[in-house]
Order: sequence, then structure tokens, then C-alpha cells
Amino acid sequence: MADSNSDNETTLPQPDPAVTGTWSSTARSGAISSPMIPGYSIGRELGRGGMGVVFQARQVRAEREVAIKMILGSNAVGSPEASRFRAETLAASRLQHPSIVAIFEVGDHEGLHFFSMEYCPGGSLASAIKGRQLPAQEAAELLLKIATGMAVAHAAGIVHRDLKPGNVLLSAEGEPKIADFGLAKLVGTPGEELTVTGAILGTPTYMAPEQVNSARRASPAADVYALGVMLYEFLLGHPPFRSSTATETLLLVLTEDPRPPRKVCPTVPMELEAICLRCLEKDPIRRYPTAKELADDLTRFLAGDPVSAAQSGAVRQLVGAISRVKLQSRFGDYGNQLLAMAPAMFLPELWVTAVTWNNWPGHLLALGQFGRLFTFLLILGYFRRWQYWPNGPAERQLWLVWGGYLACCFVFGFSSRIQSGFLDTRVELQFYQGLACLTGMAFFALASNFWGYCAVVGAGFLSLSFVMAIDLDWAPIEFGAAWATVLIIIGLRLRKLASAGSQLAEHGERIVPNT
Repeated sequence: MADSNSDNETTLPQPDPAVTGTWSSTARSGAISSPMIPGYSIGRELGRGGMGVVFQARQVRAEREVAIKMILGSNAVGSPEASRFRAETLAASRLQHPSIVAIFEVGDHEGLHFFSMEYCPGGSLASAIKGRQLPAQEAAELLLKIATGMAVAHAAGIVHRDLKPGNVLLSAEGEPKIADFGLAKLVGTPGEELTVTGAILGTPTYMAPEQVNSARRASPAADVYALGVMLYEFLLGHPPFRSSTATETLLLVLTEDPRPPRKVCPTVPMELEAICLRCLEKDPIRRYPTAKELADDLTRFLAGDPVSAAQSGAVRQLVGAISRVKLQSRFGDYGNQLLAMAPAMFLPELWVTAVTWNNWPGHLLALGQFGRLFTFLLILGYFRRWQYWPNGPAERQLWLVWGGYLACCFVFGFSSRIQSGFLDTRVELQFYQGLACLTGMAFFALASNFWGYCAVVGAGFLSLSFVMAIDLDWAPIEFGAAWATVLIIIGLRLRKLASAGSQLAEHGERIVPNT
């Protein structure tokens, strides 16, 4: 048995010398060592994690080698740590499967919570692979064993929520066994939900996006995501997302697409890549619903049969591309700015409509258009503290797209008026179909680098040009309403991103465990 949280970098507190229970003198001097539990001969410490310490031991009556796990600071009755320890005991003791570490006995000796379990001398899977790339067949077979074990847990209504190679132990024969159910959740039983106020539960590299936003939203699909990260790591030697800090890793999990394995290693089979990418979908609805469905697809792959993940590959890839989000975190500050610009986009189009319908003098059109430009500059300056020059390469790219868009709109409108007359108000209506097409193309340009759904927005503006052809009198209002709607949608999306970033920055140091 090895430490189930061996890749945990969190600094653990020293035990309270006043903890109840019988400890050796070395434990009372500050190191946790050799607790005395009736019926067991305690040996060396195997490791420790965020809330527990594990010892190798021998169960005297059963004459077998075991591992004993006990809580750190076990005298804190009612604490979140004690609750999670009890949850791990309860969850793990319900499960019996060759790929799950077996629980032998649960006890409480003089206030010292502990349970004995199967001893796994092979250590953790994390230590065994250590960045190695596994052959596709071996990777699929290994993950199938783990997924089969998790399928039993999901059938029992248990979500692990912290699956990772460090929580998979190896038997003497090298067989994987799932351990550490300390963050487990019983599906459909909110009363047994275990969280820490202001903390994010899990390991950032292996956490599903919905776990980052709320641990309560974790379902079996969250474990499927973690299994997908593990498969990715087996195939390529590294997980899809890992940064220098936990907060940055979580932002990558929320906003970036994983690089397809075959682009890193072309020898990865296409079907296995499809299985991996389906597990790593941002939207849990698009993943395998439970580990059983994943195990079934892995079985089909190993048997040489078609896998379900690849049956809608073209459609799935298109949807994934549209869902892609590659926003810089600081772009979240644009949210309020875009929301403020929405009425500034719509109201001038009402003015243009009034001018054209009533055939007012042409110079009144300029009043509306220049008024909008002036309002935009004020809003932009206010939210950017009057700094109009782009900051950084990503923002320069954004500035170039919209700068080019505005230049094209100006040239298009100015050159058209040279031919038809500057003071003819009815000519203004003829510009809107062209403006809708230019707007659509600008959003298509943004889709590849910022937000995939901008392609949907672009298609909407192109379609709007056909709608305008039905009755040009309504074109300004239609154009302004479309722009205002888009600004509100993107503004709310950016505000959500900013809120997620603030939450991670505030509580990043309290992630449990942190890696």
C-alpha cells in the first residue's frame, strides 16, 4: 500500500500532541509513527495525504498483510476532515471488485478513526508510469480495468471525484486498484455531500469543468472526465492540462480544448483518440454517462469492433470546434463594457429608422452615426481608464479584427454615397445588407482564436442580410437589435469567465488537494 495522495503538494499540518488514542513516544514528539491498535502489528509509514496517514501492518488473527489508514487530527470530531474520512470508509466498504481496494475492518480506538484495507505493494500508478508513454493496447487495457471498477461504484451511486493515477494502487501482480474515496459523493443524497466552504475539491489536472464551478454538480460524468485525462496521460506521457499553479490549471480546464492525441503522437489509433476526446468533452452531457459505457467502448476497441465515440466523429468535431473557448482571462473585464455598448448600438438604429421613414434631412443621419461613435469611444475609454492602445498580442489581434471591420464599413458606406449622393436618406437603407455580411465575416475571423460560437453569430448576420431583403425599411432596427443581442450574450459570457477567474484566484490556495 502506498500513499494514495502521493502527488499532493499541499503542506500537511503536524498532528496535535493532545490527540486521543495510543501512540508511541515518537508520535508524541511530533512525527506520526507506530500507533497501537488492538489486533494489529503496525509497521512503517507508507505515506500520507491531505487528511490521512497510511501504515503497513499485519492483522494478527487473519495472518495477512494489510494497510491501515487513519485520520490526521482525529480528535476534531465533526470537522470536515472527519466527515470526509467517514465518507471514504462508507463508500469504499460498499464496493467489492478486483479493481477496487478491499476494506477489511473499520474501527475507532480511543477516538482514533481508522480502517484496514488491502495492502498493495506495487505502489501507486503515478509512480509506476512517471511520464512514460504506454502502447495503445496497454493503455486501453489498463484503463479498462480501472473503468470497470468505477462502473461498479457508479452502479452503487458513488462518484469518486478525485480519480487520478496517484489514487490507483498496484497489487503485487501489477493489477490496478482504485483507492482513496475521501471525496466520494453519493448521487442523489445531498445530505451526504461533503464540501469545504470556499474550497474546490479535487485535483486540478484531473477535475472536470463542472467540478471547478461547483463540487455539488459532480456526477459520474466527472469521473469519466478524469478517466479520459488518465487515458490521455497513458498515451502521451502527460495530462492534457497542467500549468505552474493550480489556478492556471483550472482556467485551462475551463477554457481550453485538449490537443488531439494523434496530433502529438500520430501512432495513436483513431478510435482510441475518439474515446479519449469524448471523455474530455467540456459538456458532461457529451461524455459517456457512466464508466460502464466507457468500459464498453474500450472493450469494443480491444476486440477490433467499431466504437460508439467515433460513429458521429464529424458532427462531434464540428460541435467541439464551435464550443471552443480560448479567451484570455483578462478579457473577462470586457463583460460590463459590452453590456454598456448594447444600447449604444441599438438606439442609433432607431434614430436612423426615424430619419429614413420621415425623410428628414440627410445631415441628421450623420448625427446618429457620429453620436454612436462618440458614445463607443466614451464607453471604451471609461472601462479601459482612457487607454485606447491594445495591450498584449491577443488584444492586438482583437483590435485588428474590429479595426479592419470598421475601416471596411466606412469605405463601403463612403464609396457608395459618392455614387448615389450624400444627402439621400433612402440610400442609407441599401447599406445594411452589406454591413450585415461584413459583420458576419468579422465574427468568423474571431471564431478561430477567441470563441468558437462566434461562427454561429457570423452565420446569423449572414442570414440576416436575406431577412433584410424582404423589407429594407426595417433593416436598421434588425441590424441594431441583432448587434445588441450579441453584445449582451458575449458580455454575460465574459462576466461569467471573470467571475470564475476571481473565484479561482481567491480560493486557489485552498484547493483540496493541491497539485
